[in-house]
Amino acid sequence: MARPAPAPAPADLAAGAPDAARAAIGAAAAAFADRGAGLANRPDAAAQAAAQLEYAAEAFATDPRWTAMPEGVRREMLLARDELRDAIGLDAAAPSRTAVSALLGAARALRAGDRGRAAAALPSPLFRPGGEGSIARLGDTGPLPQAANATALAQAVASRMEVEGRLGSTQMRERSMGIGGVGLARDPAGY
Repeated sequence: MARPAPAPAPADLAAGAPDAARAAIGAAAAAFADRGAGLANRPDAAAQAAAQLEYAAEAFATDPRWTAMPEGVRREMLLARDELRDAIGLDAAAPSRTAVSALLGAARALRAGDRGRAAAALPSPLFRPGGEGSIARLGDTGPLPQAANATALAQAVASRMEVEGRLGSTQMRERSMGIGGVGLARDPAGY
């Protein structure tokens, strides 16, 4: 069964990087490092990092390029997404694409100094309480230990996958780990 091709990443998600998911997870890992201390009182940076975590979690779950990503890392990223959504008041059932769009819109507006436009990008009921209250929540997300751990893990695993040549592969490489190979002889043709 073929999956549809993933939608292209928004231009400002990862600053035009050739691999948006890799860039997003790298940026999110840096933002959430030290339990997100660098995001305190910076709702623009928190909105950007939240969009990047959302995008990466969705890419790992749906993009065929990431089929080799271990299931445990995917689960950790989904738990991180849940933790973050709870902290910023984002509806747990919101589609990732909608969440990414809203968060990037708020980040853009906040960087431009337009709090009114940022508040409008975070409407209720998608965000609780919505508007200006949601901007305040972005400025005080709390420590977010799951987001810090999961993004650091995902970044490390993605880097290892790239070095091993598994990034972008839609098939898992077969590894027998020596099981069943004891005492078996192969003919010279390799059969």
